[in-house]
Amino acid sequence: MSGGLAERLRGLSRIHLDTNVLIYYLQDEPPYGALVRPVFERIASGSLSGMTSFITLLEILVKPLRDGRADLVRQYADVLLNAQHLMLQPVERTIAETGAEIRAKYNVRTPDAIQLATAVRGGAQAFLTNDRRLAQVRNPEVVVLDDYVEPAR
Repeated sequence: MSGGLAERLRGLSRIHLDTNVLIYYLQDEPPYGALVRPVFERIASGSLSGMTSFITLLEILVKPLRDGRADLVRQYADVLLNAQHLMLQPVERTIAETGAEIRAKYNVRTPDAIQLATAVRGGAQAFLTNDRRLAQVRNPEVVVLDDYVEPAR
């Protein structure tokens, strides 16, 4: 794992993954795919518990559906629904209520509020994303991938 990101995540047992993190991983999108791959390796090994919202499933399937890529729809759904140590959490009442509080306090979009509420309710110690607009949130602490990307030379 990149030194800075590895150091930041050391000692954590549960993190929430925003949709963009999963997209970077599944599409191996440079430079983020390489940055997040070790996070997913830790999740697969069980040394880190990952979580996300069912909102992620909705968001991650849109592009493959638009592109007519049924193979990617199946692949992405399979990863999200069947990966060991990666839990998808439903949107239920406590998440909706916590999401409303987050949306009111931070003025974030509804899907982001649901993701953050899922992290809070699920006991995530950090929220991994590449959406700098969410960095204002303090519970859980938001970790932005761009803060750990080496500048291009």
